[in-house]
Amino acid sequence: MTATELKTRLPLPELMARCGDGERAKKSAKCPFHDDGRNSFSIFQRDGVWFWKCHAGCGEGDEVHYLQRKFSVDTAGAFAKWKELAGVNGSKSRVVARYDYTNETGGLLFQVERTDPKGFRQRRPDGKGGWIYNLDGVRRVLYRLTEVLKATGEVWIVEGEKDADTLAGLGFTATTNSGGAGKWRDEYSNALRGKPVVIVPDNDTPGLKHADTIARALHGVAASVRIMRLPEGVKDVSEYAATFSDTGELAERLGIMAENVAEYKPGAGVKPVAPVLEFLRPSEMRDYRPPEGMVLAGDCHVVRGSVFVIGGAPGVGKSRAAVALAVAGAKGADWFGLPVRARFKTMIVQNENGRFRLSKEFADLDCAALEDFVRVCPPPPLGLAFDRAEFQAALTAAIADFRPDVIVIDPWNAVARDEKARDYLETFNAIRAVVPTGDTAPALGIVAHTRKPKNDERATGRGLLSLLAGSYVLGSVPRTVFVLQSASDEPTDAHVVWTCCKNNDGELGERTAWERRNGLFAPVADFDWTEFDRPANDRPTITEADVAEVFQHGKRSVRKAEAVEELKEHTGAGKSACYNALKLDGRFGKHLAESEGLLTWTP
Repeated sequence: MTATELKTRLPLPELMARCGDGERAKKSAKCPFHDDGRNSFSIFQRDGVWFWKCHAGCGEGDEVHYLQRKFSVDTAGAFAKWKELAGVNGSKSRVVARYDYTNETGGLLFQVERTDPKGFRQRRPDGKGGWIYNLDGVRRVLYRLTEVLKATGEVWIVEGEKDADTLAGLGFTATTNSGGAGKWRDEYSNALRGKPVVIVPDNDTPGLKHADTIARALHGVAASVRIMRLPEGVKDVSEYAATFSDTGELAERLGIMAENVAEYKPGAGVKPVAPVLEFLRPSEMRDYRPPEGMVLAGDCHVVRGSVFVIGGAPGVGKSRAAVALAVAGAKGADWFGLPVRARFKTMIVQNENGRFRLSKEFADLDCAALEDFVRVCPPPPLGLAFDRAEFQAALTAAIADFRPDVIVIDPWNAVARDEKARDYLETFNAIRAVVPTGDTAPALGIVAHTRKPKNDERATGRGLLSLLAGSYVLGSVPRTVFVLQSASDEPTDAHVVWTCCKNNDGELGERTAWERRNGLFAPVADFDWTEFDRPANDRPTITEADVAEVFQHGKRSVRKAEAVEELKEHTGAGKSACYNALKLDGRFGKHLAESEGLLTWTP
């Protein structure tokens, strides 16, 4: 069929109606191709042929040019679409759904038809049992208007009738405007006066702009307005709903997500979808200022949206260090000497300690001060199964409910069961699929084991990175890495050394010495760094005979400070090692006793 025949069969006004733009097929209208603040679009006839023009600069032309612009196709594609809409060669589109728009009492005003291949067209009753494919002179209303007017709770606004029906099927009061994004009218606001509103935009730039337009129109009219973004990777409500097999769980999840969205503020807009690729000018990089509250602790040691690692040997106190971070965030106190920049909430997802052990760990803590700031899970029945949909769904809901600023995964080897780099990277990707991302997302903490050092190995500073199990990935992905080490090989020694061995965004800071005490850590002022830094094969061993010699095998009593100095001189060991050897609950405690400040030895 030629273009001339198509112009007769489906001229521009009817063509626009079948494409959902029938209301704009007139001498003066808002442009269908850009966000129009005033009428800049018109259609007209010249020598019996229809043309269109946007006076704001979108373009002009006939039916082919309209279809090219409407569907982003070339000339051949435009002709194919024109033939399809005209029903040529059996290619007529099939109506798959019709959506009724009614007045306040349920009387039909107009319909929107959804077609396959995907398309939309609007029609109105002609009063004779037939239809006219334009909306000339028809009053525009919100979809499902009668339900909106009756609603006493939240009204959800989405983009498209299909999404509104999806939410209605879940028990929500939902609506939309005809024509899709960019077609909101001021008169729609009256139906929502005094009602709380939740706007759920499509995950694209037009959808976000549309949501912001609606929010601005309803601010001060509706009781409240919130814009709820869907997770990345899904386009709209219906696509998100398709990821659930349980509609009850879906409805609960949407409700929780909406509850945790802040109320809309004029001028704030909606955070746009991040571009796939973005380049910054030198001045833009120089002038960047992080959002308030982005840095949580230290000199960018713990930062929103970034990963940090707490590494250490089994039993050294890594989990306790994670709890100490949560306590510091709740109270605004220092964490291992690092200043906390703002109070924050911490969620610990752990598979180490059951309820009994947790009760022991929190017995000495001020739980009243932590109540609103800390959440810790007992070991889940499935383990830390980030690769299972039910675990992901449960954790996503918990995060949406609590809205933590820091999320700690403890331990890493419960998630990544293989130390191969590929498995580690896949595990990070699985975690990122659940944990929110971006500059304002929670900081992600990983509690990880370090490997056992070799006999002659004494790693310090940045060299501690090599001790992380799976060090290639665990050392490269995080922005910050901390390592907690025992101060000595003495089992009863409660002293530990805390070192930041990587900080991509700030200074490492000095290593510090601490003592495990009262469920947390207390600083050690007189720590023997010389002894700690000695290579393992160069450290003197203190034997039972050495200690007995100081007490002349039980014939003398000695003050502890004097005994330490004599033991140092006799063995060449450091002060910390000597103090540990003289502990009443230490290795030689069964031989030691203390009375009136004097130590005695019983063979």
